[in-house]
Parts: sequence; structure tokens; C-alpha cells
Amino acid sequence: MNMISQTHLRWVRAMAVIVALTPYLTGCNSSDASALQDSPATTVAAATTSTAAAISTAAATPSTAAAISSTTDNAPPSAAPASTNSTTSVTTSRRYSLVSSSGQVVDASDINQNSSLSFGSTGAAGRPEADGADMTPLSTAELEAMKTTTTPAARIIQESVLGFDSRFQVNPYTYPQRAVALITYNGATHCTGWLVSKDTLVTAGHCVHGGGSTGRWGTLSAFKIYPGFSDDYAPYGSCTPKEIYSSSGWITVADTDSDIGIIKLDCEVGNSTGYFSYFVADPVENVAITINGYPGDKAEGHQQWASTGTISHATAAKLYYDNDTTGGMSGSPIWVQNANGTAWSFGIHTNGESILLPNTNAGTRISQDVFDLITAVKELP
Repeated sequence: MNMISQTHLRWVRAMAVIVALTPYLTGCNSSDASALQDSPATTVAAATTSTAAAISTAAATPSTAAAISSTTDNAPPSAAPASTNSTTSVTTSRRYSLVSSSGQVVDASDINQNSSLSFGSTGAAGRPEADGADMTPLSTAELEAMKTTTTPAARIIQESVLGFDSRFQVNPYTYPQRAVALITYNGATHCTGWLVSKDTLVTAGHCVHGGGSTGRWGTLSAFKIYPGFSDDYAPYGSCTPKEIYSSSGWITVADTDSDIGIIKLDCEVGNSTGYFSYFVADPVENVAITINGYPGDKAEGHQQWASTGTISHATAAKLYYDNDTTGGMSGSPIWVQNANGTAWSFGIHTNGESILLPNTNAGTRISQDVFDLITAVKELP
């Protein structure tokens, strides 16, 4: 009896240590822990995978997806769109209600969509200034301020580079790379985002709000978005937010399953850069994916890099994969590309590996709930 008690006691103590250390050993993938100091900085670490989610063994049951017709030029490859007859029901949980920084709340049940596909665009040659982008060249002082100079201590496990670093630099002047944007806050390198319409950008929730009841919204005027930024050059200028949005689950309890941020821009630069298609994919296991973003450990956050990998497993709300990522890539698209070049995203990169889920990085899955949030903002004027 005493032996059982001692064993039990040791097990309890071990679990307590794991729970206590998990927030510090999980890669948050926000490139500068102080980037949102004047807003949600104190809870940026909340963007890591929660212990409860990490030890959950409940996986999403893949529905039988309808086969993609080979005659559909705009259909996403590999990952299939969820069938409209999917056994996965659309939830109306309050955690997927849409919340704005100005305090507006739209209940999830009021934004349910009849579609699970949103078609993108490869863009057109044009003048971004005509779409409202600010084409003022960045000053030397601004470029210096944007450089990533710190490495968050939280990324102890190889900074979420899973063994050999397979990332490669990409040319951000072609589609879809030019539809991926560097996000700065108060002039400092911060996160990555990607366009889903002429004026709508998707990113991680912790890039716009600190998460939980103690987190705060970022100040609108402190954000700048630079599509296709590379090596101190912003070919499509910059835009600022008209409004920023997240989910109720993220801003109330920092629920990592609903770690999503959406920015409505004050410009229509997506007309020039093009923008991603996005969709609800099911099943997704073993799908080959690409993740593009602005890692803080490469050229001080001033270059766009990509990593290819494979989704190892998924839940109804999360994707887990072996792509290499580091801080600054939070908010990057998880995407595939079809034969005609259109890029299709079905996830948002949010965090690095955790002590309980080593050798995988993770992102928010575009479930029907998340799809509805993005589409609701996209359709706003």
C-alpha cells in the first residue's frame, strides 16, 4: 500500500512539473516577444499549445470527402474539400464568435456560411498606390527598427527547427509569395499574414491580441502590413488596419484551438498582389504542405522563407506537421498549390513544438467555424 502511494505521489509530481514547464518550452513563433509590449505582449506566450490540448487523445473523425473533379481548374490539389454532406457538423460554440477591437461581437450562429471554398486570385500587374497602398520608401531608421534583434528564450527546443533546417528563401515578387505579408507593430518585426481578398489579411490571433482576459488588442495605428517585403524593399508598399478581429475563444481564454486573427486593411493591395484561396479540407493527414513566412532568425526578419513538409495528424481544430518554423512565422499560411498555380490554404501556422508533442509544429485548422470567421470579415466593406 505504501509502495502504491509513493509511486502515485511521484507520478503526480512529474505531471505537475510538465504542466508548469510547458508554457516555457513551447515555441510561440512570434519573432519578438516585446513586439506587442504596448498591447498584448504580456500574454503572447499564451499562444502556445495548451497542456489540455496537447495531451488530448481525441482526434477528428475524417468525413468522406467528395472527390475533386479533374476538370475543375481552380480545385485545390491533394487535400480534398470537405463534402457538404460531411458528418462533421458546424458548431455554433461561442468560442468562434467574431470579435473586433472596437468591441463588436457577432455570434457564431449568425455567420454560418453555405460554402466551404473561397476562390483566390493570382493578381494583376498594376500600380499598388492606385489601390491605396502607401508607397513611401522606408527610411534607414525604420529599417533598422524593423530588424529582429532578440531570440525569445521560450524556444528552447531547437527553435522549432525539427532536426536539419530545410527552410529555403523564396522570391516574394511572384504569386502566391507576394500575397504573404510582413506584419510590424510599433515599427518592430512581429508576425506574418496572408491576403484572402483585395483588403483582408489572415494571421494568428496572438498577432493582434494577447489572448485571454488579461490580454489586450494591438493599437490599429501601430500595425503596418508589407506584402512581398524582401531585403529592405517593399514593392507593394504598406497598408494599415481599418479594424482587427479575432475569435471569442482566443480573446477570453486564449484557446489555442481558436488562435486566429483577421485584419481588414485600409487599402485594396490584393488587386495587385493576388490573394489565397482558402477552404475546409477533410481529410488532411499525410498531405504535403508549404508554409511561407518571415522568420526572425533569417536576415533579421527581412526575408521571406518557406518550408515544405507533411501533416502527420490533425484534430478538428489543429494541424500538426514537420515543417521547420521559427519566431516571426506565426500567422503564415499552410497551403497547397494546384496545377494552374492558384494557392489554397487550409490552416494558419501558430506555434512550435511543445514538450508533450515533440517533433511537430502546429497551426489552427480552417474548420467550418474558422472559415466562417474569415469569410465574414472578407465580406465587410
